[in-house]
Amino acid sequence: MPDMGRLRLLALITICGFVTIYGAYGCSKGEKDTPKSGAENAPAPRGNEAQSSVVIEGIKSELAKKPDDPALMQSMGDAYFENHQYNEALTYYKLALEKKPGDATLYNEIGLCLTYLNNPAEGLRYIEEGIKKNPYHQRIWLTKGFILSRLEDDKGSKAALERAVALNPDSDVGRAAAQFLAADKDAGKGKKK
Repeated sequence: MPDMGRLRLLALITICGFVTIYGAYGCSKGEKDTPKSGAENAPAPRGNEAQSSVVIEGIKSELAKKPDDPALMQSMGDAYFENHQYNEALTYYKLALEKKPGDATLYNEIGLCLTYLNNPAEGLRYIEEGIKKNPYHQRIWLTKGFILSRLEDDKGSKAALERAVALNPDSDVGRAAAQFLAADKDAGKGKKK
């Protein structure tokens, strides 16, 4: 059973949000949320399945016209991720990564998919590779903190979250990381009583 710090991390990343704006045939992704604890691998319900299917079909149609477009591949991964279809999302993120091998965002998304597919150690490997590509990518540090927390590496999680805050404390990601650090500190005080 996860401790209160891990529960708060999951809640704060959820608060940070995963905003998808549906367009005529695609989506643009903002921040991601994570599975809520209690059901460790069951993400919170989001969106309308019928709407997600329309988005996926629209992107498939565009991909048929432009099969080598990494942005469309990434959008397809985002749509599947939004629909909690992590294996499918992983496939498209990896295809996009082949076209854009330096894209830290893709490493982040692959790391999250692998983590949600119960392979956080492999997910962390992708996160580390993404950090090598772009050590200033704030979201990847938040994701690293999340994965390390799931792996029960509290010290590593704290360091990654502190790095996320340091990169831009005023961004949504920076505030979410700071809130988790504060909540985790408070949870630690509660344990000592």
